[in-house]
Amino acid sequence: MHLHQSSQNPQLITKSTHPNITVVSLRSLLKNPSIGISVETFHCPIRALGTVVGACNGLLCLLFKSILITHVEYQFYVWNPATRTISEKLGFFRDKKRLEDTFNFNFGFDYLTGTYKLVALYAKRNKGIVNEGLWVSKVKFFNLGDNYWRNILSFPWVPLPENEGVHLSGTINWLSIPGGYGTIYVDEIFKASITHVDQFVIVSVDLSTETDTRLLLPTGFDEVPYVEPSLRVLMDCLCFSHDYKKTEFVIWQMREFGVQESWTQLFRIEYLHLQRHIPFSDYFLDYMEADIPLLPLYLFKNEDTLMLRHNGDNGIIIYNMRDKTAEMIGLSRYWYCPFDYVESLNSTPWN
Repeated sequence: MHLHQSSQNPQLITKSTHPNITVVSLRSLLKNPSIGISVETFHCPIRALGTVVGACNGLLCLLFKSILITHVEYQFYVWNPATRTISEKLGFFRDKKRLEDTFNFNFGFDYLTGTYKLVALYAKRNKGIVNEGLWVSKVKFFNLGDNYWRNILSFPWVPLPENEGVHLSGTINWLSIPGGYGTIYVDEIFKASITHVDQFVIVSVDLSTETDTRLLLPTGFDEVPYVEPSLRVLMDCLCFSHDYKKTEFVIWQMREFGVQESWTQLFRIEYLHLQRHIPFSDYFLDYMEADIPLLPLYLFKNEDTLMLRHNGDNGIIIYNMRDKTAEMIGLSRYWYCPFDYVESLNSTPWN
């Protein structure tokens, strides 16, 4: 009941300068943006490089990464800001220090068993004679309470560099491309490699069955965008957003999860229209030159107010759909990695 009531007061989790993790009320920000940000801050007791890798049912999963001489160690904790409780170390794993490999962590809920799970996806280059240099993604699962990682999945797709995966209805979803591009993490080569929209796919992993499914993008997405597209969850639906010819920002909504025919174009926003309302004359010129994508943050239930983030400076754009006005709110350059958060009194899963 408390979780349901709290959903009427959406909040945003941001990671600021260590060791602080901050809760921001979006409604307060919307009502009076000029007063700045009203926050609640959690001071992390662990002296390591920490970040939030997921938020689910009022619980936050915290990752702490220690870079040692021979390997990298990852440690995980779960924190409930509402009850001020944090777990003991729930699990960890060590990995050899390989600059080419990249890890991506997510946190979600298995609705079939009623358990929380951690997912570690990492892209690895094939060093064998066959398919040498190609990338493959491997997925590890960790059930809270088991205290060990299981290697489950392997597939020939790799997530896009800026897409960290989103949790929706017991699934983790990544916007990905085929693993044949050995240099996908270099922007210039990325642009040259992606020649057709059919090369994009959403890889969806079910936390209950621990199997993966490919979801196709909307048929109206018919041209490779200039900057990297993204996935988000808005109004409890999977949403796909992309640039169009450096002139518009387009958001699609999958109204029925897993059904390609349910993709609906939600918004099509002209950059020049936004620019008329934002008091920075070079804002969108800088945006286009730097190839930095906009990121949808939150869509309020009346569907007339959309919050967007500009990844370059972490500024938030509040855009009103009805009167087509926009307002820019600057955030500290140290704040990043936002997650939707709903306060709850849910019992902690480590007890």
